[in-house]
Amino acid sequence: MPGPSGRLSGVLMGADAASAFLVGRLALEGRPPRVVLKASTRGPLRGTAVHVFAVADDRLWLAQPRLLGEPAIASVPLTEVAGARMVPGPSPVVELQLGGRTVRYRALEDAARCEEFVAALADGRFPLSGS
Repeated sequence: MPGPSGRLSGVLMGADAASAFLVGRLALEGRPPRVVLKASTRGPLRGTAVHVFAVADDRLWLAQPRLLGEPAIASVPLTEVAGARMVPGPSPVVELQLGGRTVRYRALEDAARCEEFVAALADGRFPLSGS
């Protein structure tokens, strides 16, 4: 019976390693993340494409593990994130509006972490005036 959980264990290990790499890199650069979200893409090979997002320094950061070598890291200013929302369910989905399109990720976190991530994106895009 360990079939389904056995398939997920590789994803979780990959997400944890990518998360540690991204948080460590941001810390070395003096950019502590406000929130980190581990997610995977949907598709025929579910859970094989791990993504780790972080909100830090008015930017949305992304780390993607590679087959060989260290994860790839990219970032965009939060002003380029047109919107974000969490779709609740047994496996919450986070939708991001980037570059004129909506992309969806299955969260490897609970709903509370997803809501915290979406709120951090909104706070960074629309900071309170005077702060």
